[in-house]
Amino acid sequence: MLYGILLESARDGICLSYGYHIWKKIVQELNFEHESFTTLGRYEDNLIEKIAECLADILHEGTLEYYMQFFGECFVRFFTNYGYDKILRVAGRHFRDFLHSIDQLHDSTKFSFPQMKSPLFHVLEEDEHGAFLQYKSRRRGFQRYIVGQLRECATQFYNEDIYVRVQDDISTNECTLIIFRVDFNNSAVKETSKRFLNIPNLPDITSETFFKVFPFCLLIDPSMRIYHMGKSIKSLFPVDTVLTGRYVDEIFRLVRPDIVFQWDKVLSYGRHIVFLIESRIPLRSDKGNKSNENSIIQRLRKTIGTTGSSAIRLKGQMKWISSWNMIVFLCHPVLSTTEEMMNIGLTLHDLNFYDGSSEILIAGMQHAKQLQAAIDKQHAWITQLQATKVELQEWRRKGKRLLYSMMPRHIAQMLQQGVVANSICESHKLITVLFCYTLDFKDVIQKLSPTEIVQSINQMVIMFDQCSEKYDVFKVETKADSSYMIVSGIQERPQQRRISNMSSSSARSSVGEDSLEDGVTTIKNPLGLNQAEIVAGLALEILKQSKKIINKISKIPFKTKIGFHSGPAVGGIVGHKNYQYCLFGDTVNTASRVTTTSDVGRIHLSAAAWQLLKDSTYFETNPRGKIQMKGKGEMQTYWLNGAKDAYIEHTIILESKNEMVDNDVLSDYHPTMYEINDRGKPISNIINKLPSSSDQCPFSTFKTSHFI
Repeated sequence: MLYGILLESARDGICLSYGYHIWKKIVQELNFEHESFTTLGRYEDNLIEKIAECLADILHEGTLEYYMQFFGECFVRFFTNYGYDKILRVAGRHFRDFLHSIDQLHDSTKFSFPQMKSPLFHVLEEDEHGAFLQYKSRRRGFQRYIVGQLRECATQFYNEDIYVRVQDDISTNECTLIIFRVDFNNSAVKETSKRFLNIPNLPDITSETFFKVFPFCLLIDPSMRIYHMGKSIKSLFPVDTVLTGRYVDEIFRLVRPDIVFQWDKVLSYGRHIVFLIESRIPLRSDKGNKSNENSIIQRLRKTIGTTGSSAIRLKGQMKWISSWNMIVFLCHPVLSTTEEMMNIGLTLHDLNFYDGSSEILIAGMQHAKQLQAAIDKQHAWITQLQATKVELQEWRRKGKRLLYSMMPRHIAQMLQQGVVANSICESHKLITVLFCYTLDFKDVIQKLSPTEIVQSINQMVIMFDQCSEKYDVFKVETKADSSYMIVSGIQERPQQRRISNMSSSSARSSVGEDSLEDGVTTIKNPLGLNQAEIVAGLALEILKQSKKIINKISKIPFKTKIGFHSGPAVGGIVGHKNYQYCLFGDTVNTASRVTTTSDVGRIHLSAAAWQLLKDSTYFETNPRGKIQMKGKGEMQTYWLNGAKDAYIEHTIILESKNEMVDNDVLSDYHPTMYEINDRGKPISNIINKLPSSSDQCPFSTFKTSHFI
C-alpha cells in the first residue's frame, strides 16, 4: 500500500501538463470512485502504474517508463505545497550531501506517514564525476519514478543538471535492488576530504571514559558478537541474562535498513544510514523501587500489550573504530511518551544529556495531547471530505441532466471545456423538425384563473417532456401557447464542427466523452431507426398521450395538430447571459407550415420526411396530395397513419419490462424503444437530394429562424 500523496501528485501533474479533461478520461477508464485522492489515504501499489499506462493509451505517445519518471518529477513539485521542500533544502550544501541523507529524510516523515515503507538508498562509491547509488525496495516498477525524483530534486534545490542510468539490476523475487550511476559535478568530495586532513593529535581516551560518555552503545566484534554493552542498555535486561559474548542478532533484531546483519554490510552502510534495532528477549520487570510504581507499570503493560512491554527500540549510527577493530553502535532509545518510559523501566536520568533526548521527550509530552487532537481532527476532516466528494458528484450529475435538457449534449460539453458560447456555429445537412400545436389553448388562457392556467400549461409540457425524453431527440423550445418544437438528427451528427476562437486546450479535448454522465447517457435507439422514424414514433406517442389531457373548459381533450419536415439547418448559441440553443433555416419554417396545415388529431409530414419513411417496416403513410402553404406555394404532403405490426410487437414486449422511476425524475426507460435491436437500417439516400449548407458562418446567410 502507498500513501495518496503520490497519487494526488500524479493527478496534479496531469491536470497542469495535459489538461483536466485528460484526467477525467483516466478517472472514467479506471473507474475511480472519486476524481482525487486523500494524501493520508492508503491505496494499492500498482495504481500509479495503471494511471501511467492509461495516460500513454489516451495520449498515444510516450511509454509507461516515461510517465513514471514524469510522476516522480511531479511528486517533488507537489510536496513543496506541504512544506516538505524545506527539509530537502537543509539536507546539505551539495547534491552529494542530499544523496547521503535520503534515508534520514525518509525517517523524518515517519510521524506524518507512520505506515510508510520507505525504500533504502545507499551511496556505494563516489568520485568527482558522480556516485553509484543503490536503491532497494519491496515495491516493483518504481525505478523510473526514482529517476524522476532525483532529477527534479537536483534541478530545483541544488541547480544541478544530472544524468541517471541503471548501472546494474540485481533484483530478486523478494525485492527490487538496482544500482544507479548518477553523473553530476561532485567536486565537493575532494574539498570535504581536504578539510579533515588537519586533525589535532590527542591522547587516546580510555574505554571507561568512552562508555561514560555513551551510556547507550553496543560494541560489536568482527564475528558479530557483543563485546560490551553500555550500562543504560544493560540495566534494561534481567540481571541474570547473559549478554556479552552472544551474537548480536540473538539479542536484537535489525528493523532498518533492510539488510543482512553482517560485518561487511554494516561497515558499508554504517557511514550514512541510520540503524534501528529492536530487542528480541524480554526486558526487566522489576525496575523501580516502589510497589506503587510497579503496579502502575504492570497496568500499563496490560494496556499497551506484549510488544510494547517486552521490547525496546534503539536508533543510531554504526561506527568502525580502527584501533579496536570493532563496530560501535552509538544509539538512543526510541521513546514518545512517559508511559512508554515507565513500561520499559527507564527514567530521564538514564538518558543521554548531550544529545537532548530527555529535553525532546519532555517537549514531546507537552505537545502529545495537542498533536493527537490535531490528528483526530484531520481524520474527521478526511472522512467528511469523502462524503462531500460523493455529494459533489451527485450535484454534478444533476447539473448535467439540467444542462443537457437545455441544449444538445455536444454543445453543453463544448461550453464546459471553455469554448466561447457565441462562437459555436454549426451546420446540419439533414435534421427532422417536429411541431405540435394546441389549438384551443387560447380559451383556457381567457377563461381560467392564473393558477389554473399555469397548472394546465404545466400538465401539457410535462406530458410532452415525458414523451420526448424516451426518444433520441432534443427539445428546442416550448412557447406560451403550448406549442412544442422537437428536432432529431442533431445528436448523431459527425464530430467535425466549425468552431472559431476556441482555446488550444479545448481543441485537443474530446467533445463526445464525459466521465460524469452516470445516469444521464442511455441507449434510446436500439432499433436503429433513422431520424424521421424516431420522430414518427414520438409523434404517435404524443398524439396518444395528448388525449389524456382534458380541457377544463370544454371537458374534452385538447385539439392537437402535429407535423414534421426534414432538411438542412444551422444552429448555435444565442444570448449573453441566458444561453439558448436555436435552429435557423427554411427547414424550421417549413416544418411549422406543415403543422399549421395539418388536421386536428392527425400527423402531417412533408415529402422530404416521407422519403425517409417510405421504406420503413415500422410505420404506415399515405399521400394527402398537394396543398397550398403560406410562402411556399403548392407542396406534396403525406399523412402518418400509424405503426405497423412489427413496431407494435416490439412495443408490447418492451412495455412488460418498463421500470418505474421517481415522480420527480423523467423516465430514462422507453417501452417502445429499448433492449431489442434486430436490425440496423441506414438512413435513406435522401441527403444528396437536399440542398447542402454553406461553408460560411450560417448566421450570415440564413435570415429566418424558428421564432415564427
